[in-house]
Amino acid sequence: MTTRIGILGGSFDPPHYGHLRPALEAMEQLALEAVFFLPSGAHPLKDTNRATDVAHRVAMTRLAIQEQSGFELCELDANRPGISYTVDTLRILNERFPLGELIFLMGSDLLAEVHRWKNWPEIMHWAHIGLLERPGHAVTKAEQQVLERLQHYQVAAPQMLQRQHLGRFGYCHLPVTAMEISSRNLRHRLRRQQSIRYLTPEAVITYIKQHNLYGEHE
Repeated sequence: MTTRIGILGGSFDPPHYGHLRPALEAMEQLALEAVFFLPSGAHPLKDTNRATDVAHRVAMTRLAIQEQSGFELCELDANRPGISYTVDTLRILNERFPLGELIFLMGSDLLAEVHRWKNWPEIMHWAHIGLLERPGHAVTKAEQQVLERLQHYQVAAPQMLQRQHLGRFGYCHLPVTAMEISSRNLRHRLRRQQSIRYLTPEAVITYIKQHNLYGEHE
């Protein structure tokens, strides 16, 4: 039997409900057995020197997902030396889970930079794409070009995203609850000594306090 696995990557600096809730809704819509949370290592498009140490981000992610059945931590990117590219990560995961069917969960906010990713169209060689579509997101010209490239693979509904029916990997839109939460905003609030309660799990807040991350406590 094929195991359906969602893949959600990110810096998770820190993780928050804006990561967790869409992942849960994707799990329900796609009937996923698991969602793998992949904290990033060295990122080709971000200044990783300014990112919180990967050991802290991994630890916070582990705490954030610990209460949800089916949410699993994957340290593949965090432990790999050098820059991690999405297409390479998905290829490696295919090798590790040869009987799995991977669905790469991508937030609509990433559409603007996808064209800068290494060999991004090859993602479709290794995984389905589930676009976590937030209501009210205005599509830019660059994003529209990416969507046009994906159109060939698109299916009408999440339940149709099955390789055995398509004969290949596919792409679909996944409407999720709009949550105006970002890691950057949480970091700014912490530096201004403002509360982040109800924006991220209490276990994450406790960890941030214990390790004095982001300059200030909650």
